[in-house]
Amino acid sequence: MFHLPALRQSASQHKPLLPAVLAVAIRRAIVLIALGATTGVAAQTAGSVETNSAASATARKAYALPAGPLGDVLANFAGKAGVSVQLDARLVEARASAGLQGNHTVREGFALLLAGTGLEVVERGGGIYVLRVGPAGATAPVPGQTATLATVHVTTNGRQENAAGPVQGYVAKRSATATKTDTPILEIPQTINVVTADEIAARGANSITQALRYTAGVNTNGFTDANMIADEITSRGFSPAPLYLDGSYLPYAGSLGGAPQIEPYSLERIEVLKGPASVLYGQNQPGGIINMVTKKPTPERIREAKLGLGSYGRVDGALDLGGSLNDDKTLYYRMLAVANTGDQQIDYTKSSRVFLSPSLTWKPTAVTSLTLYAQYQKDSGVPDYQALPMIGTLVPGPDGKKISRNFFNGEPGYNSFDRRQYVLGADFSHAFNDSVRLRQTVRYVDVNDQWKGYYLLRFAAGPNGPDTSKATRNKLDWRQHNSSVSFDNNLEIKAETGPVRHTLLAGVDYRQFIRRYDGYNNYSADAIDLYNPDYSVIAANPSLTTRWNNKVEQIGVYLQDQIKWDRLVLTLGGRHDWAKIDNKDLLDSAGNARRDDKAFTGRAGLTYLAGNGVAPYVSYSESFLPIIGTDFSGASFKPTTGKQVEAGIKFQPSGSNALVTASVFHIKQKNLTSPDTNPAPEHVGKYVQLGGVESKGVELEGKASLNKNLDVVAALTYTNVTNTSSSYNPDAQLVLSAPWAASVWANYRLLEGALAGLNVGAGARWTGSKYGDAANTFRTPGFVVVDAALRYDLGRIDASLRGSEASLNIQNLFDKTYLSNCNYSFGCYYGKARTVMAGVTYRW
Repeated sequence: MFHLPALRQSASQHKPLLPAVLAVAIRRAIVLIALGATTGVAAQTAGSVETNSAASATARKAYALPAGPLGDVLANFAGKAGVSVQLDARLVEARASAGLQGNHTVREGFALLLAGTGLEVVERGGGIYVLRVGPAGATAPVPGQTATLATVHVTTNGRQENAAGPVQGYVAKRSATATKTDTPILEIPQTINVVTADEIAARGANSITQALRYTAGVNTNGFTDANMIADEITSRGFSPAPLYLDGSYLPYAGSLGGAPQIEPYSLERIEVLKGPASVLYGQNQPGGIINMVTKKPTPERIREAKLGLGSYGRVDGALDLGGSLNDDKTLYYRMLAVANTGDQQIDYTKSSRVFLSPSLTWKPTAVTSLTLYAQYQKDSGVPDYQALPMIGTLVPGPDGKKISRNFFNGEPGYNSFDRRQYVLGADFSHAFNDSVRLRQTVRYVDVNDQWKGYYLLRFAAGPNGPDTSKATRNKLDWRQHNSSVSFDNNLEIKAETGPVRHTLLAGVDYRQFIRRYDGYNNYSADAIDLYNPDYSVIAANPSLTTRWNNKVEQIGVYLQDQIKWDRLVLTLGGRHDWAKIDNKDLLDSAGNARRDDKAFTGRAGLTYLAGNGVAPYVSYSESFLPIIGTDFSGASFKPTTGKQVEAGIKFQPSGSNALVTASVFHIKQKNLTSPDTNPAPEHVGKYVQLGGVESKGVELEGKASLNKNLDVVAALTYTNVTNTSSSYNPDAQLVLSAPWAASVWANYRLLEGALAGLNVGAGARWTGSKYGDAANTFRTPGFVVVDAALRYDLGRIDASLRGSEASLNIQNLFDKTYLSNCNYSFGCYYGKARTVMAGVTYRW
């Protein structure tokens, strides 16, 4: 039994009622929990209280409720009528309502909303109504059967959580990333971690990398810790984890150039699906994918403006506007805008961004919707890759000195970065009836960037060997233009075969990724002194050394069935892909290669809903990824393949806002390429396909709103990633992530007393020691970084400031100098220095 409560009314208007209201809410929560214990049906009471308007069930009231899913419309009606509705979520699943217009009593409103559904409500007194199957209605749930469908989370605006919508607080309960259907996370037989917009804002994250710092199983350390022009993230030891936007692929091939970067302010949530995901998305790394869900148009009015000032002269501004464009609320919009500029921690570096994202939804009927979506983003500034040597960072250099954390290895006046990024898309959805729904999505993404700068190569030659005080450099000018077009069409069918319920998904998708790259390099640029740099030395401009034009196409067909019987949820999926690679080296035709691949991937998972919010699961999943290139004989490489076995348990305590996931996993990837060690001339500089990787580990993550005051996020990760190649560094640990990592973040709200309205947040991120090179010859030390945040409701000071909030976010509170990562002897990166950001947000 689920509870759709009335909207919370302003405490300032009803202070005398609060004790009685809270008493009523507590009594009803106790009754619902008792009912859940005796019937096996969990009661979810979320985020609101009852009002005295329930007593006036015969009074008429004006309503103008838009069409929508029946559960949403009932929640909206209950909130405006001041009543509560108890229901089994299966009764409203896949049903739509035409909305409600005009003056009606509560009983008339329910009758009109439920007309033709076979459902009715029964009044229990005290403003409580119970939804049930009417005398001539559809088949009722089996008596005594556990309700295993969606836990309904009702936000303060009376709407249910859905997989593409906002989440109130830190704890998401639903996701579509793992199944492409709106599914409770408790029922998904793989680990999926969700970072909500509220959590992103609370920690003041300025990038996807920063937003995922407290997520189990991912590594955000490395060059993108301090370098803000890309997000390259490792998941379960595999990098880069592919990035998706609303389920559509973002074009990126690694190596920094042509990297799209999504503005975090534009997102409702970031979802990390762990393990192989090829069964729904095609070619991918076996470590998982990162799907970013954008803020969508909404008929509810949204007005938010933000302004911030911070370290290194940073200035931030943002705007979020939304609402309906017509009276019947069939046309509504969203407009997001961001502008920022400022210096960075490395000398001479700076960055700026302009971002605009308009979107429009047309919903002519309750069962049909079309959303048009666009993004424009311009990034520019002066970057520094700052890959530094191990000698001078991890261990002291000459005379016991260490390289400054602010060291700039480039050339003032030459280093620059410019990126233009565009996204265009359309989402269409139509429900033919309560059981069949068609979805179609299309996305076009275009990223065009130019990066001019330097990176260090090796120590300069000295009279008695390498001079560890100086390093040679490559002066570069890299120009990359990446674009992708993707289509996804699927049909969702809900059906029953006796006591077994099915959610079938059948789809076909297409992806085209084009990568154009011009690389200008000067590998003989003058060496730079690492401790006393002379920026008056001007190196010769680089010349064209590389020109590629690569195209990868993929078409796939997939089928999935989510089967529910009593307490068991069985998820089965299969997919067949056809992939084509056309690799053109425009400077050397010998490097041209074409290859056609096809592959079948599958997934199977079983979840047992044990009751009381406990759900153990086990799953098996597969991945594949085509590889460009040939071996010494001219034979094309086979695609890499990955397989994962995962087992775990998810815990979502009834009557609370919390989710805990614990999992163990074992991933094997084979057909990786490694250097050919045969000394014969025809083998020199070639690669062989003998490599493999094995990743084993344990992940634990919990998110909870323990009461009205406290939100907590905690994570613990152990990942052991080893090379299984028989000829290239066999059994060596890979260096993409540390074996051990842990984090905890807590936010405490003061609701009473002189400091009421104040939020205090603090967190700590621990990364353990790890090897710093592929040969495992040296280790980097572990480190702990502390973050902090303050927010204050300015309306507590004066009524004229209602809607205003002040914030203060501090990353690396104690300004710790640490090595974020080393992946080879000239690939060590300092972590981000202390940064402070103060801001004001105004909502009206």
